[in-house]
Amino acid sequence: MRTWFSLLALPLSACAPKAVTPPPDVAPTTAVAVAPSDPAPLRVLVTGFNDWKDLGEPPNLWRCRDNPSCRLLLGDPSDDTPTTFQGPLIPALSRAAGDRDITWSFATLPVTWGVTAEQTPYAEHDVVVHLGLGVYDRDDEVFVEAGAYNLRKGTDAAGNSADEPIFESQPDVLAATPKIVAAVEAVDGRSFGRMRARAMQARPQNSYLCNETHSLALDAVRQSQAAGGSLEAAFFVHIPQPVGEDWDVLAESVAGVVVALLSDPVGQTASRG
Repeated sequence: MRTWFSLLALPLSACAPKAVTPPPDVAPTTAVAVAPSDPAPLRVLVTGFNDWKDLGEPPNLWRCRDNPSCRLLLGDPSDDTPTTFQGPLIPALSRAAGDRDITWSFATLPVTWGVTAEQTPYAEHDVVVHLGLGVYDRDDEVFVEAGAYNLRKGTDAAGNSADEPIFESQPDVLAATPKIVAAVEAVDGRSFGRMRARAMQARPQNSYLCNETHSLALDAVRQSQAAGGSLEAAFFVHIPQPVGEDWDVLAESVAGVVVALLSDPVGQTASRG
């Protein structure tokens, strides 16, 4: 919560060594309250990933057809770098946010090692929420990552292989900041539309691009806070495929989770199951 203060303009006589009586035709100086400016909107970036399989030769790293995280942002399948975002998640986020003053930005990312650091403008935002496909055995849950694992492993969409720590001389588990942990814990076990959010701890089997992205995002938060920057939090939400082609249902649930992560635990509207 931001706290704003009214500033009072002191009379000029307050700076003089003794009181001075103004001439009769001059009105005395009075204290004037300066109205505070409106709080700046919260700047939130939401990203999704493009496809990573069967992309052709050379691979079309910007194809968005099979990955629900980019389809939620773009809507129809696309083969090109996006210039507009008209997917079902865009209006769903506006509905979920209500009258909150939020400036939303969107991006999709190729599934290539290091892309997060190269293409995510962390310094321009207060919160970043990365979305990725990562719930494969059911369609009624989303996973909210509570930390990241210090490992990148596998072959990316461009054919580059990796099997190494993300950060040398760092522990296996890369912890989130207390603020991020509190937000994740606040949504754990709660229902958003037809889906339940589940907090997921860092784990070695989660070592592909999603995990690297979350690791770099958490590091960006730490660096920003140490330097007095604006980035307050970064989250990673793993989502399932939609049921059939019901993208609106998936969008409403994901939007509810995203907006809840931006809120204080008290007063949220989602229900605990």
